[in-house]
Amino acid sequence: MAAEAVVTFGVEGILSKVLSLASKEFSLALGFKAQLRKLRNSLTDIERFLVAVADQPQGGPIEDWVKKLKDVAHDAEDVLDEFEYEVARRKVEIQNHMKKKVLNFFSLSNPLAFRLQMAHKIKKINASLVYLKSEASLLGLVSRNKDATPRGNRWDRQTNSFIGRDEITVGRGEVVTKIVTTLTDSKYNQENPAVMAIVGMGGLGKTTLAKSVYNEDLIHKHFETRIWVCVSNTFDVDLILLKMLEQLKPANAPSLKDNQEALLKFLNEELENKRYLLILDDVWNEDSEKWKNLMECFFKLNSVGGSKIIVTTRSAKVASISEKLLPRCELGKLSVDECWSIMKDRAFPNSRANIAHEFQTIGMKIAKHCGGVPLVAKVLGGILHTKKSIEEWSLFKDSRIWGNLPKGENRIMLVLKLSFDNLESPSLKQCFAYCSLFKKDFEIQRESLVQLWMAQGLLHPAPDEGKDMEEIGKASTFLLACNGVFSGCSKSAERSTYPKLIKFTIGRLWGELNSSPDVQG
Repeated sequence: MAAEAVVTFGVEGILSKVLSLASKEFSLALGFKAQLRKLRNSLTDIERFLVAVADQPQGGPIEDWVKKLKDVAHDAEDVLDEFEYEVARRKVEIQNHMKKKVLNFFSLSNPLAFRLQMAHKIKKINASLVYLKSEASLLGLVSRNKDATPRGNRWDRQTNSFIGRDEITVGRGEVVTKIVTTLTDSKYNQENPAVMAIVGMGGLGKTTLAKSVYNEDLIHKHFETRIWVCVSNTFDVDLILLKMLEQLKPANAPSLKDNQEALLKFLNEELENKRYLLILDDVWNEDSEKWKNLMECFFKLNSVGGSKIIVTTRSAKVASISEKLLPRCELGKLSVDECWSIMKDRAFPNSRANIAHEFQTIGMKIAKHCGGVPLVAKVLGGILHTKKSIEEWSLFKDSRIWGNLPKGENRIMLVLKLSFDNLESPSLKQCFAYCSLFKKDFEIQRESLVQLWMAQGLLHPAPDEGKDMEEIGKASTFLLACNGVFSGCSKSAERSTYPKLIKFTIGRLWGELNSSPDVQG
C-alpha cells in the first residue's frame, strides 16, 4: 500500500506538470502538443494500474515493476523540467528582443536541435510506459479507476465454436466421448433443457473441450440446432437471448431495443419443434436469480424435449447454480507425456521426422514443470520453438525459474511473463502490447494488423536486413504466433504460408488471469 501511495503521488505530480506544459502556447509553438498528449495518456493509463498494486502481495515481480515505474517517472520528470526551463528561457529571450524592438527570428536560438533531442527522449519514455503497461497486465495488475469496483472493468471475452489448427484436444478424448454419450443418452431427455457444467481452473482447456464436443458428428446428428454463446462477465438474460438469435437468423436478427417478449417470440420461431444444444461459454455469474430468469425463458420455448445446455466455468458455485440433471464434468490435469505432446507440436510445428533423442529427453523434463496445464504446455512449447540447439534447451531446463514456480493459476501467470520476456526484441514486445488494445479472441486480417503497427511506428528494420516494413510485420506476426499469442497458425513453419486471418488469443493465453475473481481482488 505504501509503495502504491508513493508512486501514485509521483505520477500524479508529473501528470499535473504535463497538463500544465501542454496548455502553454510555447509548447504548442515548439511542436510538442502531440508528444505531450501521448505522454499524458500513457501516464494516466499507468496510474490506473497502480490502484491494483495495493491488492497484491508486495515483493518479487510486483516490487520490481514498481521500481521500474519509479525510474521511468523520474526520467519523465527530468525531461519535463528541462522542457519547462526551455519554455521559460525562450519567453525571457523573446521579451528581451521585444524591449529592443528588434525581433529577428534568426537571432533567436535555433530550436531544431532541442526539438529533436526532446522528441527522442519523450518517445523513449512513452515506449517504456507501453512496456510497463503490458508487463503490469502479465503480472495480474488490472487497470481500473480509483473509485471503480474490481469486477466492473473486466473485458468481455469473445469465443466461438470453430476449432483452430492449433486447438487440438490432447488427452481429452475419453472426456469428449463421455460427454457426447451423456448428451445423447435418452434417459436424460425431458421436456425442459438439462444442464451440464464443465468446471476447472483457467488454462485447463474448458473452451477447447466444449468446442470438440460441439463439433462431434454424433452431436450434429442428434441435435437439429447448435448454438454457441460466450457469456463472459456480462450475464444479461436479454443479451444472451439476442446472441442466440444472431446465430440462428443473422440476416434478420432483432436488437436489444426489443423487449424480452419479442426476443422470445423470435427465438421460439427458430427453435419450435427442434432439439437444440446450447453452449454457454465462460460463465461467471453467481447470482442464482439471474440464472433462474434465464432458465424460465427456455421453459417458454416450444422446443422438442431432450435439448441440452453446457456451461463452462471456473467457479464451482456457478456450476452448482446452473447444473440440472446431468453429471458435472470436473476437468482434470494432463499427464507429463500429454504435456510433452503439446509442447512438441509447438516446438517443432513442421517436423514429421523423428525428433532427436536429446530434445525428447530434455523436453520431457521441462514438461514436468507444466503442472498438467495445457496452457502452460502451449506457452513453453512456443518458447522452445525459438531455441534451436540442444545447448539452449539444456540451459532453459536448468534455469533457476523452475525452483520458484508456484502451483495453480499463479504458475500460468509466471510462465506467460517468461514467454513475454522471451520475445526477441523491444519492437516485438511493443507489437504484442499494441494487440492488447483489441478485444480478446479478436479476428483481423494480417495485412491490416501490420498496417496498424506501421502507423504506430512499432516496426524497426535492422540496418543490415534490407527488408521492407511489410516483411518485418509479417515476420513479427509469425514470431508472436510461435509464442502462442495468436491462434490459427498453420502447421508449416514457413512464414509465407501463415494464414491471412489472425485470431487473437490474448484473453486465453496472455490476459486470461485478468478475468479471474482471484486476480480482480
